[in-house]
Amino acid sequence: MERPTILEIARKVRGWTQTQLATAAGTSQATVSAYERREKSPSLGVIERLVGEAGYTLRLDHTVDFTEFFDGQTVYWIPDRLWRVEPRLCFSKVKFPDAVAHRESGEWQQRYFDLADRDDRRRVYQYLLGAGIPVWIWRWVDGALLVDLWDELDLPRQLRAQWQPLIDHTRNGAQEDPIHVGVDHAHKQAAEERKERIAARRAAARADLQH
Repeated sequence: MERPTILEIARKVRGWTQTQLATAAGTSQATVSAYERREKSPSLGVIERLVGEAGYTLRLDHTVDFTEFFDGQTVYWIPDRLWRVEPRLCFSKVKFPDAVAHRESGEWQQRYFDLADRDDRRRVYQYLLGAGIPVWIWRWVDGALLVDLWDELDLPRQLRAQWQPLIDHTRNGAQEDPIHVGVDHAHKQAAEERKERIAARRAAARADLQH
């Protein structure tokens, strides 16, 4: 079975019918249906507008590549950039070995760590950077939260040195002016509104011609 298109996913999550989306976007239900069935291929601008009407935006995400680093005793996985994790995963509860309990009892025990708790998150990040596989690190280590915790993490010296350039690069953020950001946003919003008005007029003109 063919996977649904981005447009169909956005529409259904919004809870709209094809007709409702078409009306909001100033197009026809038949056109939306053709896009979703892949009978027509919309331009990037069109798909952005349709998905936008459903309340979503298209977003580019960086790909992250991990490479092995061996310090003479242990193999670690080092990414080529930091990334953001979906909020619910950032603060989920994950089950990992409890190093503190191991030191106290001499036995390895598993327990759930609450990533919404700063101390638990610190311990999980230490474990993942030191013993995690790429899919674990990618799933639970959020770049911004890692930078926030970085100085508190107890990591082997060579492992810390491998991650340090990524931390430094992220901390060296751009200088931004809220006024300029607001003006740029207003200009972009006005441009989008003009596009929507033009699209609505064209749709109305096509409808008049059909009648």
